[in-house]
Amino acid sequence: MKTLIDSTLSSELQELYLENKEWLSDILFLEDEMFFLNRLFKRILAGEVQRESLPQIAKNSAALNLILERRKLLKTVLLSRKRQIEQLLAGSAVTIGLELIEEDAAILRVIKSLLLAEKVLKDALFALVKRQNLLKQRVNNAGPLKKAHRYPIY
Repeated sequence: MKTLIDSTLSSELQELYLENKEWLSDILFLEDEMFFLNRLFKRILAGEVQRESLPQIAKNSAALNLILERRKLLKTVLLSRKRQIEQLLAGSAVTIGLELIEEDAAILRVIKSLLLAEKVLKDALFALVKRQNLLKQRVNNAGPLKKAHRYPIY
């Protein structure tokens, strides 16, 4: 169902526009966080990695890549939506569809899911870094190996 824009819809469109800008801000924040997490992940890989950590590292790598792709797609959707709302507010587009409002719930679900996935990934990466640091401390605190026998055994 499409309807012509009038003054009551104009205020709702302005609200949608501001909401869209806020979502873009959330996505840009997520972009900064992902840059940080990507650097942290590379630092983990640069250190010594234990064999039993490899499945967790692979899982984290896949999660990182998925979040990056979903964020990129969502950013494209939000930028397109912003232009669409700007056109509606400027009056260059004369009708709006109900689907514009229905998209809000879907976009909000995706944003919440991305922010949650980022938090889970961040916690997993910090746990991995902590584990690596503990292993380094154990190795460093072990000290040099002592000779077991005073005299060589023949």
